[in-house]
Amino acid sequence: MPDFGELLSSHISRSGISDADLARRIGVSRPTLIRWKEGVTTRPRYREDVLSCAEVLRLTPEERDELLVAADFDPEAPPLPPVSSEPADVSLAVPPDLAAPSSAPPRRRRRLLAVTAVGVLSAMAAISVALLLLNPFSFANEPEHPMAEAGESLIVIAPFANYTAGQLAFNIRGRLRASLDREIAAAGLDGIRTVDWPEELSGHQEALRAARDSGAAIVIWGEYDSARVLANLTSAATESELLGPQVVDIAASPSDLPTAINIDLAPEVRAVALLTLSQLYLQRDEYDLAKTVLIQALAEPPSDPAALANLRYRLGQAYLGGKYADLDEAIWRFTQVLSVQPRSSETYSSRGLAYLERGRPGDAGLAIADLTRASNLAPHLSAPYLNRAAAYVERGHPGDLDRALRDLEWSIDAGAEGPGVFVNRAAVYLERGHDGDLDRAFEDLDQAMEIDPDLATAWINRGNVLLARNNDGDVQQAEAHFTKAIELAPDSAAGYYNRALVRSEAEEWELSNADLLAAQERDPRNPVINSALCWQLAVQRRPAAALPYCNLASEREPDGLARDRRGLAYAVMGRTDEAIADFSAFLDWVEASAKPTCAPYYRPSRESWIRALQSGHDPFDGETLHELRLGPVSPGGSPC
Repeated sequence: MPDFGELLSSHISRSGISDADLARRIGVSRPTLIRWKEGVTTRPRYREDVLSCAEVLRLTPEERDELLVAADFDPEAPPLPPVSSEPADVSLAVPPDLAAPSSAPPRRRRRLLAVTAVGVLSAMAAISVALLLLNPFSFANEPEHPMAEAGESLIVIAPFANYTAGQLAFNIRGRLRASLDREIAAAGLDGIRTVDWPEELSGHQEALRAARDSGAAIVIWGEYDSARVLANLTSAATESELLGPQVVDIAASPSDLPTAINIDLAPEVRAVALLTLSQLYLQRDEYDLAKTVLIQALAEPPSDPAALANLRYRLGQAYLGGKYADLDEAIWRFTQVLSVQPRSSETYSSRGLAYLERGRPGDAGLAIADLTRASNLAPHLSAPYLNRAAAYVERGHPGDLDRALRDLEWSIDAGAEGPGVFVNRAAVYLERGHDGDLDRAFEDLDQAMEIDPDLATAWINRGNVLLARNNDGDVQQAEAHFTKAIELAPDSAAGYYNRALVRSEAEEWELSNADLLAAQERDPRNPVINSALCWQLAVQRRPAAALPYCNLASEREPDGLARDRRGLAYAVMGRTDEAIADFSAFLDWVEASAKPTCAPYYRPSRESWIRALQSGHDPFDGETLHELRLGPVSPGGSPC
């Protein structure tokens, strides 16, 4: 008779289901499933796992029983005979095997599914009461689990499943917790507690439930045998699988296993501890600290390619966020990961976001390509659709706004919750400017603010919709909305920037300058804000003060609007040749723009300025500079 691994491999091959999909659907890790197939683990520990395999693989009753027997379990019981009309013998009401607790090891209890039919629910409740009465030991030994306290980051570590030959036992969990506690203490962190979970966890879904039940920030779980140790990190912050476990290859004979575990495992345990610490930092948006511990972990890189990819992915996330993000480095780290994990939807999604944030010419197209791959690989996730919508708006090709709206609808279908999707859709309606789009934008923003009245971005976008409508009093109301956004999110640059444009339009120069400086302080590398400061100060004939911001903007946008802004500063400063060079470079960029309104809008004035400067004239008199002052851009009014 074929063994369990051979039977399982045959049924999987026939079904066409991938190993990863089957593992996810039955609630075990993919490495566990591979070990079953390869015979490294000769049989599953739990009968329910075999039954789940049979159900997912659509086995016949005969095939199911054959698989159960191969796994050293009894086949399913035959159907019960028809209910007799004879009265039951009261002495047989409680079967003998329910009279006392079984000596077999207890199976972990799975959650009951919620049932919507009222009649069925009532019957289930009656059955539950009957079972509790029949077996008073059902929940007597149910393990209690730890709970996170208010304001605390809890890290729970489950026992590692032991698959060693001869059942040699090692305290992997204890060593990992001790290493993690050392790293936490060395970092001087408060409000973090590591605790033991009372039972083993066999897969991502069980770990996710443990995280939710305990309020833990991170759950660590895994398994080991005579060949390797696998440690997995799961966080309730994401529904998706992480990139892969931290894999430690032992490759020792059973007699050498204690030495290998105690010596070879030491640096790998520290790597898992540092990875856990970095995940905690990322959850707290402490990106520089996350970089520090991840670079420490990479100093002695793990031997397993998947584990190394996991570390690089986290490092990419650390470079992607924070006040001083390094988007080129983030993109490189994500590219390294994709060379090993070419079907990682999370990595494509993260690299697409990095391209979108970087914003160089062509980056919006690269972002769209990556986010499309992410959505194809994981169509059930909403983030790729949300970010691709933003990339379509940024690219601005014909039809891209309609594509963005379609993606936002798909993100809602994929389960996007909260006000953000409505804020984003309102922004797209505002940019598109079709008949009825302003009303649609107002409706979406009202819905967003109903969900979260303290969401600063909703107040900002509502202010922009008011400016677009431009009824009596709308400008003043919009400025009040931007002020409200600043009160709600004082560390965000967006409220200050938008209010600065309104105040500049109203010729409130000092107030506008103060808002722009406040925005720049909060987002010092943002090319849009630096370009605005460059232009604003040049218009006010303060080119020496403008030039540092012009240069900052040009570092991020070497060929775009930043060159135009710096050209004005050079012209007002009297540095004619440099002004002509910048205006000429800007016109080259304009001619290459895919947006048909770009060149007609900018070419006449810039060519006129260049001709005047070449002939020794100053085209920037007081009236011209006054007309060039900053102001809000109407919806869809950005020419490029």
